Formats: sequence, structure tokens, C-alpha cells
Amino acid sequence: MYYNIISVFCNKKYSEENNVWLPYTKQQHSNLSTSAALLKKHHTTKNWKYMIRDGKKPDNESIPHCVEEGNDAINHSILMSKLQNCSSVSEQIETFVSEISLSPEDLKKRTAFCKSLEEIFKIYFPKFKLYQFGSSVNGLGFRGCDLDLCLQTNFEDEEYVTLKDVPTPHEVKEGIIPPESVLRMTPLFLLRFIRRVLFDHFPDMTKILLIKARCPILRFYSSEYNIFCDFSCESKTSVRNTMILRLLGYMDIRFPTLTKIIRYWGKYGGFVGDIEMFNSYAFSLLVVHFLQTRNPPILPPIKEVVLKSEYLQQVALEDTELMFEDLKHFSSSKNSKTVEELLREFFFHYLTYDFTRIMQPSTSSSIPLSSYVPDEHFPTDKFEVNTLNIQDPFRPNFNVTAGPNFKYCKYFLNSLLQVCMAYQNNSFDVPKAERWGLSLVFNEPVPEIKMHKEWQIHQNHTIEILPVPDAASKLKKILNHVLLFNCTTYHIPPEKCTNTKTLLNLHCKAYNNTWHGRDWAAEKYKKSNNLSLLEFEHLISKELITQSNDRKSLVSEFTCELQESIENNETKLTVHLSFKESKPPILAVFLKEFIPSILKNFE
Repeated sequence: MYYNIISVFCNKKYSEENNVWLPYTKQQHSNLSTSAALLKKHHTTKNWKYMIRDGKKPDNESIPHCVEEGNDAINHSILMSKLQNCSSVSEQIETFVSEISLSPEDLKKRTAFCKSLEEIFKIYFPKFKLYQFGSSVNGLGFRGCDLDLCLQTNFEDEEYVTLKDVPTPHEVKEGIIPPESVLRMTPLFLLRFIRRVLFDHFPDMTKILLIKARCPILRFYSSEYNIFCDFSCESKTSVRNTMILRLLGYMDIRFPTLTKIIRYWGKYGGFVGDIEMFNSYAFSLLVVHFLQTRNPPILPPIKEVVLKSEYLQQVALEDTELMFEDLKHFSSSKNSKTVEELLREFFFHYLTYDFTRIMQPSTSSSIPLSSYVPDEHFPTDKFEVNTLNIQDPFRPNFNVTAGPNFKYCKYFLNSLLQVCMAYQNNSFDVPKAERWGLSLVFNEPVPEIKMHKEWQIHQNHTIEILPVPDAASKLKKILNHVLLFNCTTYHIPPEKCTNTKTLLNLHCKAYNNTWHGRDWAAEKYKKSNNLSLLEFEHLISKELITQSNDRKSLVSEFTCELQESIENNETKLTVHLSFKESKPPILAVFLKEFIPSILKNFE
């Protein structure tokens, strides 16, 4: 046991630093280690690809605005123009997938490049296997994305051979270095040897970058095939990750469609893709966990998938026949929601997610950080805690989101908030608007200071609700009884009653955060069929307060006014919220969703 810092992401308290609201961090005694990503120096390969391909550093104006850097990547402006010309959000989604996805010609070109590498590797390795993995294979690739390759030479998991120096291609070809030693070189030595081989056989590869990351890779560009490649060795985990995403994509077509949109959102938003950002696999698992926790579930627990799938058990990546045979063991989800509905739900789900919990796609569940116990079968891994935590389904002691530094975690949350506020805009799905639908989802990163200024300006919010009998008392009950806010009723003077009639005026104080983490707290009471909706939601709030380790302190303060007006002989009810603090308006966004939903089903 030792102490470490745990980042609590915008769901407990905030501390003000340099006029920016930052997530509060605390120390906790646990089995977890702190991610080095929170402390290490920033490093990036930004613009490296342009320099390798074009031979010079690009001017900012000359860089096409694409989420991928390959020549085939679609320009963001062109894509948005095509989306603007659609007539509905569902048509936008179809157009987006069609425009962004790898074409059959792209896939053939990638396969041809692999075959050219295999022909060369036959000269040096008596036994090897070259795998395509990642986005090129799992069905989630974008036009212009990198080709991920993995070379396997050590099939029996024998101990690595330590050599004094990296052998030259000549030494291996002439047998000066024994073939057995070549096959069992450490991944880093093997990559350095491969780099020498590539330099010898591909004159167009003038620069090959060796990245000594958690999983070391070679990064290079082939001008003949116009492909950027990330090349790794003995990366069986990456191959298996590819297989599970591929299988889930065939299991339910909504998964790859939704994942492509979410990954594009993250890449264009500047927090997915580069070193120290979220990687694409982590964001895919974010979608997996979301779909697993719908009611009814859309995807099964990964542990169940592995138990029923010989394709996964045998790590038979290229055996598509076996994969399709395995799909017969899984029944279709009874959840009939469209991708359009699920996309909206995704953003609101994670905006109020309790990030002090570890997501577990293997079991379709989550646990508190404090409940984590290391798996003794994986002694070499150590779970590195970060702002966002997703347990690898195949390596339980590994956090797939350990890499992103704090800056990109903030970009993630800020972008969630931006999109949710856009959804609550009345013009979101109106095709005649200047920007609408998916165009409002994809946003460039906004500087923290600029967002903070916007929060200071926009502290007042309105909620349109349907006229319901006794709306004032019901609204007060939602805030006071259901969410457990301390609410004081203000007197409404008679002279204030004009054409717009004030039905309720409350001063509310929230001493506990009862809007983050309602999904996991609801699990405890889902089987209690005799509970009314209000009592069910009330118990969720009580559970959140019970599980909270924070001392009672003021989290948020606001006034709530319910006004009634008559327009065109129709009664209109509007809730006005005015907040006292300039925090991110997460509570306001939550209430805009929560209040109408509860009033609609009020008993």
C-alpha cells in the first residue's frame, strides 16, 4: 500500500486557479498508482507526418483541416458542407459514415503494402507472422488513417535473447547471427533491426521514427503506397483488442456507426489521437461501456463474449468464417433506439458520469476507485489512475486511459458540455440553421479562459415545460425531495403579478452533488418494482449522499422561478434558473433534462 494522487474529474468540487475552474484532486490510500501522464513533460509528433511526406515543416495555413494526416483524408470543411446539405440528422449520420470510412480500394492498397513487407521479411525471418490490426481491420477506420502492423516472431513465448548490439541485415542474411536469436530479440531490438531492413529495401523511406512508448513502435511513410504506418512487435494485446471491436461491430451495427462519430468528435476536438491524448481504442471502449449500460443493454459484457467466442479464444484474427460462426451464439438486442437517439444520450450520460469510478467493459459495470483490487495473475501491470479510468477487458491491472494528460482530460469534459448545450438549443435539428445537427457536435478545442468567461456571462438558464396541473408544487418536490436541495420559498408580492404570472420563487442550495453518478446509484433500486418514480429518484439521491466521502459544504446555489404566460390562447410554463457562481453549467444542463422528464412521468 502507498499513497497517490487521484484526480476527481469535475464531479465533486472545484478549485480556482489562475481564474480557471479546475477539478479538485485529493490523496487516497489505495492499491493504485498515479499515472505518469499527470507529471511527465509534454511530447507530440504533431506535423511530423507532413515533414516526412513533403520534406519540410508546413505553414499553419497550408495544413488541410483533417482529423487524419494521410493524403486520402477528407477535409473537415468539405465534410461539414456535405452534412449541412442533408435534410435530417439521420441523413447526416449516413452521409458522415459514407464519406469518412475506408473504401474497399483503401483496404486493398493496405493489404498490398503488407504483402510487399512480407516478401522482404522472408529473407530475414525463418518463421514470422505479420498482422494488420487496429482501424484498418476493426471496421472503425477513417480515410487517411495510419496502418497498424504487428510482427510476431516469438510464437512459443520463449525468453528474449539479449544481444550486445542490433544486428545488421547483412549479419542476419549471412547467418552470422543465428536465426533463433533473431526470432527472440526483444521488441525494441527487433524494431531497430526492422528499421535497418526498411532503410535497405525502401529508398523512399528516408526517415523512420522510433517511439519508445509503453508499446514501442516504428512510425514511417511509404510514398509508393501513400500510407503512414505504425509498426510494432509481439503486440498480441493490440491484435486481441482489434478482434473484440470487430466482433462487437458485427454484433450490432449501431456500435461502429456511433463509435466513428465519437472518435471523430474527439479527434477534431483535439483530445484524441496524438501522444498524451486519449487513444482511439480507449474511446471505443467508452462507447462499448455506454452501450452495455443501456436499458435494455445493446452490447453484452466482454467476458461473456470471450467465453462464447472461439474466434477470440484462439486469437484467429484472419479467420472471418469462425467469427461469423461465433456470432450465431449471440441474440440481437431488444433495445430499438436509433444511432441518432443514442448519440444524444451518450453526451448527456458522460457529462454527469461519476469519474471517481473505474469502468469495467468486461462485466458491463463500474466500481469505485477505492474498491479496486489488483489481479494477481497479471503481476507485471500496475493500474495507473488518471482523470478517466477504463479497465482493459483482457488486462485487469491496466488502465487504457492512463496516457492522457490533464489538459486533454479537461478538453474532453469541456467538449461534452459544449455538445450538450448545443443539443438543448432549439435549432439543433433545424436544417435551415447556419450550423445544425452533427455540425454542432464537432467543435475545435476552446481555451479554458474563454470558456470561463462564457460561464460568467451565461449564469441564467430557462427550461420550457409542458403545462401540468399543480406544476409549482411538483417542481418544488423535484428539487427539494427528489434531488435533496435545500429550498426556501420566496414570497411573491401581488404587484409582481402581471401578464406573466409567477407561480413559484425558490432559493435553492445544494450541499451535496446529487446529479453526478445517478446511473450507477440507480442499479441498487432497479429491482424494486413497487417504488414510484419520485421515490426511486429520491433513493438514488440518498445513495449518492451516503456514498460521498466529502464533508457537507455548499456545492451550488441558485434561484428558481416558475412563470406562467398566455401566448396565442395557449398556456406556457417556463422555469428560470439563476446561478450565483460562475462554474461550468453542468447542473443547469442536467436540470434542463431532468425536470421535464420527471414532470412528464409525475404520479
